[in-house]
Amino acid sequence: MRLLEERVEIRAPARLVWEVLADFGGVDAWAPYMRKSQLIGEQTSGIGMRRGMRHAWGFRFEEAVTQWHDQKGFAFDVLQAPFPMKDVKEVWVLGSENGYTVVETQVRYGAHLGPLGSLADWLLVRFVVRREMRAGLRGLKEYVEQKAAGAAPAHSAD
Repeated sequence: MRLLEERVEIRAPARLVWEVLADFGGVDAWAPYMRKSQLIGEQTSGIGMRRGMRHAWGFRFEEAVTQWHDQKGFAFDVLQAPFPMKDVKEVWVLGSENGYTVVETQVRYGAHLGPLGSLADWLLVRFVVRREMRAGLRGLKEYVEQKAAGAAPAHSAD
């Protein structure tokens, strides 16, 4: 299993950052690589909540919340991960440091195809995943900071 970690410092109150992250179906408002996202089903909070998304590259996938800690963070599994990835799990955690709200995220995943999948991961997949993690955190930071300043947040393109 591969583990990738990233973090961002946001100049906004943690409650505002949480408000944006807790809108689990609204990730397309701030994540540059998501073209569409929406909740699946009636559940709007907590463990078991699900969302479906369409990536900028055209593929679709679903995610389901496996842990939920109000105002602190959550974890979810990617139910339909893009090939060659498998068993994808993400964690998002809020904290504070030096007057900033800190958001840390982890992505843990395996690869199909044994040694060939591991080679594909080493050569390409991990770079793409890390790039998207960083773009997502940048998008979240820009979106929340604009919201905190009273400006209408704009969806940024990567």
